Amino acid sequence: MTKYSLPLLLALLFLNGFSFRVHAAENDTAGETWNAIKTYQFGDELTPLILVEREIRQMCVSPDSGAKMAAKLASFLNDEITYAGRQFVCLQLRFVGTAAEVPILAKYLNRPEDADNARMALQNIAGEEALVPLRKALETFQGRALTGVIESLAARKDAVSVPALITLCDSEDQAVALAALAALGAFDEKESLEALMKSREAVLEATRLDSLLRVGHLYLNSGNTAKAKEIFEMLSDSENPVIIRQAALEGTLQAFPEQEQNVLVDQWFFDDDTVKNVIAASRLKQLPATQFDELFDKMADMNPRAKAVFMEIAAERQNEKFMAELRKSLETGSAAERVNALRTLGLMGDPEAIPMLIEMLKVESVQDEVVEVLKRFSKDAVGPLLLKVLDQTDLRTKALDVLSDLKCYDAIDTLVVMAQSEDSVVYVPVIAALGRICDPDNSDIPRMLKLYFASRPGLHRENVERAIVVICENIPDPATRADILLRHLKKQDGELAKDTLVTTLPLLGKLGNQQVAGLLFPLLTSEQPDLQQSAIRALCNWPNADYRDELWGIATKNPSPQYSQWALRAYIRVVTLRNDRPEAETLAMLQNAMKQARNNSDRRLCLSRAVTVRTMEAVEWVAGYLDDPALVQTACETLAELARHRFLREPNKERFDPILIQVEKTARDSQVIESVKRSRLGM
Repeated sequence: MTKYSLPLLLALLFLNGFSFRVHAAENDTAGETWNAIKTYQFGDELTPLILVEREIRQMCVSPDSGAKMAAKLASFLNDEITYAGRQFVCLQLRFVGTAAEVPILAKYLNRPEDADNARMALQNIAGEEALVPLRKALETFQGRALTGVIESLAARKDAVSVPALITLCDSEDQAVALAALAALGAFDEKESLEALMKSREAVLEATRLDSLLRVGHLYLNSGNTAKAKEIFEMLSDSENPVIIRQAALEGTLQAFPEQEQNVLVDQWFFDDDTVKNVIAASRLKQLPATQFDELFDKMADMNPRAKAVFMEIAAERQNEKFMAELRKSLETGSAAERVNALRTLGLMGDPEAIPMLIEMLKVESVQDEVVEVLKRFSKDAVGPLLLKVLDQTDLRTKALDVLSDLKCYDAIDTLVVMAQSEDSVVYVPVIAALGRICDPDNSDIPRMLKLYFASRPGLHRENVERAIVVICENIPDPATRADILLRHLKKQDGELAKDTLVTTLPLLGKLGNQQVAGLLFPLLTSEQPDLQQSAIRALCNWPNADYRDELWGIATKNPSPQYSQWALRAYIRVVTLRNDRPEAETLAMLQNAMKQARNNSDRRLCLSRAVTVRTMEAVEWVAGYLDDPALVQTACETLAELARHRFLREPNKERFDPILIQVEKTARDSQVIESVKRSRLGM
């Protein structure tokens, strides 16, 4: 007998059951199957609808049979059937509908509940008849329903509707105006082009320019290159956004034959316009060898940025002329030219460049570029040489960046020794590098724990703790991240010594799992102060909201002001992590925490974490603190961040805008003010 896994067996049983239901339904009369449409509700058994759809596909083998199916479907489209049933009928009419069904669909187009379903059916029915009710809707519809009709007419490329679309570009409803502008990009009609050429208010400008780009490509694809060039030239104006200019310049190149494109690439590469430089650089590899060699002879006239790009591309050719230029740049070039030459050698994989690159790390203006070049080499080639310069303060941070990025395991022992320094300038970046290099295994974890116990309490130990957490977070399953630490901390008898518990519980709490919870909960009421404090710290460090109720209990009932504050701040943190609970519940938790807070620092934390509750109730709650001198700036920052969410701001514009106006008048931070202004403009 063939063996199946349980999931596969269940799947087979499900499919067999489904097949049985379909065959059983096929034995029903056709009328009963079709009549199921009348009472269908979302979530009901789908078998009857599947059978209807199958019948439609099987019967529509000719225009006549398709028309009969469409008529049969339309006969069900009335107010006696459910909304879900009407939606199903409209969906099928997208594929088989004819001009005969247009009148009934037009009737439902004018009903808000069914408008979108009817509109999409009309959009997909071929012929002039289906366009008539859509054009008429342009005159009577408003808001979202109107934007939908605009999009449908654009999809049909209905040139007759262009004058009406041009008129709608001046609509006071910004969403409608934007939709109309976007729709005009579907036409290469003279009227639509003239309308798009007109200057618009700033908020509509991006849509207008994007539509013009599409019109330009319509002309280009139809062979009217002269008109396409005219549009692309206008769009490549330096006052337009960079992304529009780039697309326009790409279009300009496409409007010329290949040989003339290459001439433009040559010219643009030496232009003062950065955007033209970028477009030209992207085409350099496509240049014929003769033209590329001509550019090589003019390399001395290139600006440093262009020269760097050219050398990287030329590195692939590596002819003698090029190598001579590299040597010249290394010997006599400026710092930037030397870095460009070294970068090119790095691309070529020449290990002889490594010592020179390390020496160039001392030049502050080019350090970041040199670091990126060093990362191109193997860790075996670059690691030993970087270890030798870690004692040089001016090179250490950049060297650690490279060692970390390449995960140079051979550096761990050296870094562990350096991490025991008493100088924070040394140990802070070194410990961070260890966190990036080490793996959560039986080799690296013991070394990091040894460093943890050797570090001094306070900032030093906190840095090591943070690094160990970063290392353990590489374990995919959060529930097992603390296990490897516990294995190496326990004595031979499987127990943890008291001193070990006191020292490591806060660390283990950050990786919390059931084993850690079993250790700390009995100690929350310990009569030994050091154990109790360590356990409370561990609970406050917990990575999720599993024990939010316990934190709230400490925050509200513990007699120690210090412990209650730790717990309250931890509670505020965990309840605002990403979660599945209703946002109203999270807001209520924050509001309760605000009542419990005993100082402005904790109150500001409540307000700042409200950015995670994206509801108007949260907005209005935070806005209630705009009159509090101690909390107003935090409230402004939170409201500015919430306003960036269009889905929250736009539907509640009437309630949101007065709050944003108040923030704009009250905030001191210029970035907050600018963000609020952009939100009010719909950007």
